[in-house]
Amino acid sequence: MNLTLEFLRIVGSPFEPEQVSAKVRMKRAMKINRLYSYSVKNRMQFHFLDRIDPHVGTELHGIYMAECSRLVDTYNAIGRASKTLACADVNYAIMKTIRPYRSTTVDIDIVAFGSNLDFQGGKKALIASGYTMLGEGPQSATIQDPEIDMKVDLYKEIAVSHIIYMDKQKLAQHLRRVELPNGEQVTLLSPEADLATVLAHSIIKEHMYTLSEFYTFIHYLPQIDIRRFLNLLRESNITVSSRAHATITAILHKEAFGTVPQPLRAILDQLGTDMLESLRVRENGLKMPYKYHPLTVAGSLLEIARSGKSRKSIGLQILRMLRPSFTKQFTKLLLDHIMRETY
Repeated sequence: MNLTLEFLRIVGSPFEPEQVSAKVRMKRAMKINRLYSYSVKNRMQFHFLDRIDPHVGTELHGIYMAECSRLVDTYNAIGRASKTLACADVNYAIMKTIRPYRSTTVDIDIVAFGSNLDFQGGKKALIASGYTMLGEGPQSATIQDPEIDMKVDLYKEIAVSHIIYMDKQKLAQHLRRVELPNGEQVTLLSPEADLATVLAHSIIKEHMYTLSEFYTFIHYLPQIDIRRFLNLLRESNITVSSRAHATITAILHKEAFGTVPQPLRAILDQLGTDMLESLRVRENGLKMPYKYHPLTVAGSLLEIARSGKSRKSIGLQILRMLRPSFTKQFTKLLLDHIMRETY
């Protein structure tokens, strides 16, 4: 059986009723180690272990318990960073970090709204609280949590290098306060805004679709207002990215479960189907992670360039490329980016 389809059927879908227990499904699979490796490549290891019987095999049980502990540490780290920024009166939101299913992460992504002064104030507040500066990019800073091995990526703008691919001011209207399982109150993007940011990030920054994005999409579907979501995609000039992502998600769900969820059909009715990626993902045997065609990436960049803010940032990126030292470093990072199998 196709490994992707077997994986999806074992983990399941919120739109499909449970047919058999996770334990029975796991015994039928008979490929537990291979499927676990597949989950790691697709940034899904904790959710995968959470869905199967965690007591199958001593080794996997140990990994599962370590991931459960990491989940607790993750919530504490998110709460710690959020409290620090809130105490410094920094208007912020956690993005792309807390998924709509139980998952662990290696870093916390936070966007600082407001001006550069707010961003600088956020950095200073974190460092004053014991965080360690690891490095800075054109639009972000990476800071080490003081208690666990967890990085905080604080964004001045949502960007890759200089290129701003989401206007944070459009997201500032889409915020929510949430209580974490540890009792901490934090600010997140709304389901519509967080999903939109995940879709744009997948293509424009990572150039890659993983099964973690599949599950993010289908678990967010019951939570989002479709009209509001589509309006945000259009306002943010990310319909090319979203069309490609939604097309692949629909194909995988249809092949694995025989249906396309109604909210996803409604989104595709408005955005249309990406025929290029539809053909390529099938020709690739549904293998994941999947690398988008360069034309899709290029089309996504051309679309975001409709925004004056993004267009200016692209111009700045081109200008910086005239510096040999910047170009050498950027080219190395780009080649590594292109050659990798996952992220």
